[in-house]
Amino acid sequence: MSCTIKQLFMGYLLQLESIIEKVPPELFSKSLADNMFSLEMNAKIAANFVLRGYCPLLEEEAISLMSDEMGKTAVVRQIIETKKLLNKLPEISSLDDNKVLTDKAGFSEIKLCQSNFIYQYIVPNYFFHMGMVYAIAKSNGVTVSKGDFDGLHSYPIGFNLVAKP
Repeated sequence: MSCTIKQLFMGYLLQLESIIEKVPPELFSKSLADNMFSLEMNAKIAANFVLRGYCPLLEEEAISLMSDEMGKTAVVRQIIETKKLLNKLPEISSLDDNKVLTDKAGFSEIKLCQSNFIYQYIVPNYFFHMGMVYAIAKSNGVTVSKGDFDGLHSYPIGFNLVAKP
C-alpha cells in the first residue's frame, strides 16, 4: 500500500478542516433532522474516529480530544490538535489480523481484527460523520463541492451538476 493509514487519516482531516472553514458559526447547531446530531457534533465525532482507530493499532487506549466547548472554534481546535497528535504517533506499516480490537458501536460491542476494525468500522464511520457535516453545510447554502470532500474533484464556480444544457 503506497498510502499509510496515518496519511489517509491526515488527508481526510485536512478535507474536514477545509469544509469546516467554509461553514459560518451560526450553522454549527443545525442538523438534518431533529433526532440527528448537529453539524458541530458530527465534525467532532468524525475527528474523534481518527484517534479512536489509530491508537488501538498501537496497543494504546484511544484518546479523545472532544471537549464540552461549543462552536466553530472548538471544532477547528479539535481537528488541529488531532492532526498534531496523529503526526507525533508512530507510523503503522502493517496491520496484524491476529490481533482483535474491541469498541462500542452504538449499543453493540464489536470485536474485529485490525484490518476490519480500520476498513469496516473506523473509515466508514469517519466518512459517515464527515458526510453529515457536508450534507448539513450544503443543505444550508454553504458553497461546498465534491472537491472539498475528497480533495480531488474540481468544478468551476457556479457549476451545476444537474442543470440541463
